[in-house]
Amino acid sequence: MSSSTPGADSPMVIVGAGLAGSLLGVYLARQGHDVTIYESRPDLRRTDIDAGRSINLALATRGIVPLVDIGVIDQVDAITIPMRGRMIHVVGDPTPDLQPYGTQPHEVIHSVSRSDLNAILLDAAEATGRVTIEFDARIESIDFETSQLVFDGGRTEPFGVVFGADGAGSRVRKAMGAKGSSDFETEWLDHSYKELTLPPAADGSHQIDPNALHIWPRGQFMLIALANPNGDFTVTLFAPNETFDQLTAPNKVDSFFATEFADFAALVPDLAEQYFENPTGRLGTLWADGWAHQDKAVLVGDAAHAIVPFHGQGMNASLESARSLAQHMAAAGDDLAGAFAAYEADRKPNADAIAQMALDNYIEMRAGVVDPDYLAKRDLALELGERHPTRLSPRYNMVMFSTMPYAEAQSRAATQGEIIAAAIANPAIDVDALVAELDPLPSLDPLADPDALTNS
Repeated sequence: MSSSTPGADSPMVIVGAGLAGSLLGVYLARQGHDVTIYESRPDLRRTDIDAGRSINLALATRGIVPLVDIGVIDQVDAITIPMRGRMIHVVGDPTPDLQPYGTQPHEVIHSVSRSDLNAILLDAAEATGRVTIEFDARIESIDFETSQLVFDGGRTEPFGVVFGADGAGSRVRKAMGAKGSSDFETEWLDHSYKELTLPPAADGSHQIDPNALHIWPRGQFMLIALANPNGDFTVTLFAPNETFDQLTAPNKVDSFFATEFADFAALVPDLAEQYFENPTGRLGTLWADGWAHQDKAVLVGDAAHAIVPFHGQGMNASLESARSLAQHMAAAGDDLAGAFAAYEADRKPNADAIAQMALDNYIEMRAGVVDPDYLAKRDLALELGERHPTRLSPRYNMVMFSTMPYAEAQSRAATQGEIIAAAIANPAIDVDALVAELDPLPSLDPLADPDALTNS
């Protein structure tokens, strides 16, 4: 097994030019490598390929850090909209209620178009002068014995190292599985999603507050909306599969939305038409063991750890993983197998942690945000965070506004949850003394600038 860095006759290849793949291309180029990226889809900078699926994302601190690192944060700032909290729309109440994410000015998340962000990263990769991107190039299989990529149609190309950034249905991962290097399964939810658009007002402005994540919680299902810079909103219905099975005709769709989301439905005249034009997407979590094959292949982003979208961390985790992989490669020198093993040991526990927290957050979003017990615990957590800013931070804030490992955030959240539950059950408890015994919160990554993006 070779442990040398690939040369001109055995190039570094990335499969997938999405967010993780294009970011990784920048990092590899900065390390002096010539890189070829193969992308199965057309160039999104020239072709609209995102209609109906995951076009709007939430950018948070751990996703911002790599964008600062590669010098594109000012370009990203121009395409983001800050969201200061959750705007909760309950049935029968015409006035939504804002639940701020935190108590500090920088505790906001940022709505961003997936395709616009991807375009910035593609441009950054090409600007290195070391990255070549080939579109409409779909990998069929990988021959690890001969180090050849096999494309649809039979064409082959050599590789020295192949980086699988080709998403949840990764063909790189499938090829690794065939060699016994990766074991994986997808755990599907019995819920799905449908994306819709809330159009701008007649004057081009946003019809509802753009600086919040809008949620219509309905117990077993919910609607969410994130603003776009051009005045519209990306809106997503998350619901049990049985709900989608019942919405089989325009009158049923109109009736459902008029009953459950009347304020939203009144703003979207072509609601039923959109509903049937856009696809229904599945929701699943990828659990993968074995992210590398010797020193020849390694997985990154959704190819290694695809998760459900309910914590707004799929993109952020993928960008963080791409940076982590590059850091481990830089530290290990020519020992790529060692770098890949260290990367998986570093990221796998954290990927599993955010996967579980994302599943948990679905219940919180669709039901918890209007539950009195949840709200009491949330208020106390925010209050304790203000009183003890170096010892306690709510779980959501540790995930969204810090760079502590996800697994640590999950563990700390469990301990904090016990303290908060005990304090609510027994007000006589000295909760401040209990919080003071917690370990100090870890420092932020040096590149985690709270003012990197516009916060208001």
